[in-house]
Amino acid sequence: MNTENKHLSCGVCHAYLFDDDDVVYCPVCGAPHHRDCYKSIGHCAFEDAHGTENEYKKPTFVDERKNEEKKESTLTICEICGAEYPAENSNCPKCSAPNFKSVSGGFAEFDFLGGIPAGTDLGGGVKAEEARRFVFTNTRRYIPRFAEIKLGKKAGWNWFSFLFPCAWFLSRKMYKAGIITGILYICFSMFMIPFQISLSHYDIASLSGYNELFSTILDNASKTGFSVLLLFASGVILQLILRFVCAILGDKIYRDHVIDTIGRIKSESDDVDSDYRKLGGTNIILLLIGFFAVQYIPNIIASFLI
Repeated sequence: MNTENKHLSCGVCHAYLFDDDDVVYCPVCGAPHHRDCYKSIGHCAFEDAHGTENEYKKPTFVDERKNEEKKESTLTICEICGAEYPAENSNCPKCSAPNFKSVSGGFAEFDFLGGIPAGTDLGGGVKAEEARRFVFTNTRRYIPRFAEIKLGKKAGWNWFSFLFPCAWFLSRKMYKAGIITGILYICFSMFMIPFQISLSHYDIASLSGYNELFSTILDNASKTGFSVLLLFASGVILQLILRFVCAILGDKIYRDHVIDTIGRIKSESDDVDSDYRKLGGTNIILLLIGFFAVQYIPNIIASFLI
């Protein structure tokens, strides 16, 4: 018997369908019919119920043999990389992700996709499940955002990208965006060096707080020079603009990176899972490099000029 039609009957004559029967299916609800029975009435036997809550639904039947095999199985599937491994293991041997199914409580049913169906197309033919395996961390935030971007909501807000734009891009392995952002941020910091040099002439250590510092700066504004103050203000404003752009468009840039990289991996890679781990996920070392670079390189340059 054809397993697709097992236990099913014709919608017209109600006879069971066998593997040697000529069977057709309603294009609307999928109800099976003998071809001759369908032709005899000229339409689906359940046509009157189309579009209602009573519309035909294919019945499901429990295969007891498969259930027993499932119970006897000692393997589980990794929620992160999809690898199959012994159920008693506490971690996946391929990606080291925890065996969530062996943990009691809420972790066993943790939704890594943030409510987005695994087969949802996020763009470029990349499915939500594929993006989850590539993004790896904080997928409950990024997968829904990618779905929103696919629907046209490109602007968003990413606090990490706002506070640490260069570090965030590098941590997500968007090297080009991270380097460009870091260079721009450092260049804008250079606008502030003349002002830092002017401050070195004041005994800042003796000032009790920001109020006295601002008062000192205002009192000596004429000595500092308008161009120096203008450069300082420009540097601050340009850095803020850069931060806002990264915060608003960061998720869109990351989504495009994910879609492009996954597409390239699927078409060129011999080991998709390995390349997902290599090119996806996060890199804490690069995050620290990006953070310290934009924080200390301008200060190092200023120290040589002061």
